[in-house]
Amino acid sequence: MSKSLKGIILALFIAGLAAALGKVFFWGEAATNYGAYVPWGLWVALYIFLVGTAAGAAWTGIYAAYSQGGEPKKLTSISLIIAGASLAIGLAFVGLDLGKPLKGISIFFNPSFSSKLAWASWLYLVFFGCLAGYFFTNAKKGFMYAAGVVAAGFVVAEGLFFGSMVARQLWNSLLTPVSFLTSSLAAGSAAVLTIGILSTEETIAEEGVKLPKLVMLAVILHAGVEAVHAVAGAGIEARAMLSSWIYLGVFGLFGVIVPLALLKKGNRMSLAPFALILAGFVAYKYAFVRYGFTAEPLPGLVAALQDAKLTMSYIPSTVEWVVSIGMLAGVIWIADFAINKLTAKERV
Repeated sequence: MSKSLKGIILALFIAGLAAALGKVFFWGEAATNYGAYVPWGLWVALYIFLVGTAAGAAWTGIYAAYSQGGEPKKLTSISLIIAGASLAIGLAFVGLDLGKPLKGISIFFNPSFSSKLAWASWLYLVFFGCLAGYFFTNAKKGFMYAAGVVAAGFVVAEGLFFGSMVARQLWNSLLTPVSFLTSSLAAGSAAVLTIGILSTEETIAEEGVKLPKLVMLAVILHAGVEAVHAVAGAGIEARAMLSSWIYLGVFGLFGVIVPLALLKKGNRMSLAPFALILAGFVAYKYAFVRYGFTAEPLPGLVAALQDAKLTMSYIPSTVEWVVSIGMLAGVIWIADFAINKLTAKERV
């Protein structure tokens, strides 16, 4: 990665951190455009996107090791670094969304193990432990597989959390946990190639020749799940999402069709198709979260009660956008920094 590009990414990251600190310590919820009927938005979408990306990157690392005889090499290390950076920033997003992020650690001291999110939270902690074991012990292979299993656990827990919400027709489906798994593999494998090409293109060229095919298969698999969703989707929430420009245009066209066409036609090691896939899957997760709040809690409630915060509309605020872009840039910067530090010995 060039110094100028690193500088731009770092500047965006710093701006995002500054805006995040401003939200936490000064502006509070006034900095967001949430309302009583739309309490979750862009940051929750990025949280579930990055959690899935972390899992998919871990699985990509296992695939890379398997395709090279079963032993983890540079590409597996790169994949797990990207997984760790993605999960860390993803958890930062949900911490910001909580309003009082420091209280989030209470889930470890007073957990309710009937809660799927409690299980997911504990699995996040175990996942970071697996990454530490991989990078700082000699049992790399064992910790690599353990990270993959733990990642599957927290993705399923997240999927079941959303899929069991009876009040939200868009989410309340057996397809939800399945879509979390397929979208995770697609986003995670695309993230490994995107950040890998930016940070250490020579490693991707040497060890990642099979990864574009994995990305293509994962995207096609997820597109199949979404096709079933389109056929089976019922209710105002599903119709709103499936007909939105965010879903059809950004995700469907630019996140699936265009990158698949590019990968089939041209150089499979170019940056563009994988970056487009990532942007498309961000849009997909945003649409999933946003349109889950399309239906009124009670028919006629919005018309009956009038207030600025009692609305079904939601457009992310400037602060939400600055934090989001900056923290996503942070995933790239942290991953690039860690790749250069933690894989230095492997390049010798």
